[in-house]
This record gives sequence, C-alpha cells and structure tokens, in this order.
Amino acid sequence: MKFNIKYRLIKLYKSSWFITLFATTLGVLLAFYLNNVNDHLKIESRKQVAIENLDIEIKNNKLTLNDPVDNRRLIDFLQKVREINEEISNELTTSILEMSELKINYPDFIEVKDSTDLDNNVFKYNVSYKLELNFNDLQKISWETSKMSNIINELSYECLQILNQIYYRQEIYISQQEKTLEHFVNVEFKKLLSALLIIEQFKSQLIDEISEGQNKIGDCI
Repeated sequence: MKFNIKYRLIKLYKSSWFITLFATTLGVLLAFYLNNVNDHLKIESRKQVAIENLDIEIKNNKLTLNDPVDNRRLIDFLQKVREINEEISNELTTSILEMSELKINYPDFIEVKDSTDLDNNVFKYNVSYKLELNFNDLQKISWETSKMSNIINELSYECLQILNQIYYRQEIYISQQEKTLEHFVNVEFKKLLSALLIIEQFKSQLIDEISEGQNKIGDCI
C-alpha cells in the first residue's frame, strides 16, 4: 500500500498537467508579489517627491517671511502718529519739533498740506498719508497637490500633524493680511495699525512653527 501511494505521487509529480498547474500557480503568485512590490516602490517614490516638494515650499515661505522688506517701519510711523492723534486722522495738533521729526524720519509716509498756528508753538497740521503695505506671498501649491493626489494618506501621523499645523497657521496669517488690506483700502488707519501688530505676532508664530517642524519633516521620507 505504501509502495502504491509513493508510486502514485511520483507519477503525479512527473505528469505534465501537474507541472503545468504548479508552474502556472507559482507564476501567478510571483506576478502578484512583483506587482505589489512595484506598487509599493511607486508609492514610496511619489511620497519622497511630495515630501521634498513640501520641504522646498516651506523653506521658501520661511525665507519670504524673513524678508527684511516688511511693515515694521510703517507700524512705527503709525504708532508715532497715534501718540499725537489717537484716531490717526488727517489733522494733527502738535509742535513744530514733533512734526519735523515725523517729516525727517518718515518723509515717504506723510506730507503736510497746510498748517494753522494755534499758540505756544503748537500748530494744527492738515496732512496726507502715503502709506504702502508689504505682504508676504506664501505658497501652498505642493500642499494642495499632495492632498488632491491622496499621497498625504501615506505619510505618518506625526508627519501629517506637523504639515497640517504649519499650513493651518499659514492660512490664518494670509487671512489676517486680507483683513489688513480692507482697513488700508477703507482708510481706517487705527484699525490698520492694530491689524499690522497682529500680523507681526502671527508671523513670529508661523516662523517658529516652521523652524520647529523643518527638522521633523526630513524624517517623513
């Protein structure tokens, strides 16, 4: 009986249909394996490209935020004017010396139209303001592309959390810039000053957020 079983197994193994079935099954399994490996490599490649693009975009945004051409000087000017007139209007009642300092230090921001001598070296000045805003153009193309392609779903939770936080704070910063522009267009100088001060706070927070996340983003690959 044992001989018959062994003989049958040898005969089965040597039969052409068994070899064909075995080879076909092995080929299918190997094809599945190679296909999975290929898909995995494609995902890893796409993920690496996405992270590199995000890293470059964030670095460029940080450079933009650190641009020395900002609104700091404008803020200083508006604060000086507010010390003279709380509402920052076109009529300033102040001394010749104080007005001279404004004109010397901020000649590009203020122009005196006329003046009325009140008394004790105090004048009422009718002025016009020539203000200019500098906004930071922050990009989010790589971030939106990553979301549309769903490649961000392949990132680790920690990496995704870092990126979400950076771009979320960036959106708040951009939104605040838009509010500032509204005050500028509507000639609401007091509100403009408040908005600019808030922007400076958001900018500092965003730069810190980016700096903290940059080292961790490299580990996302």
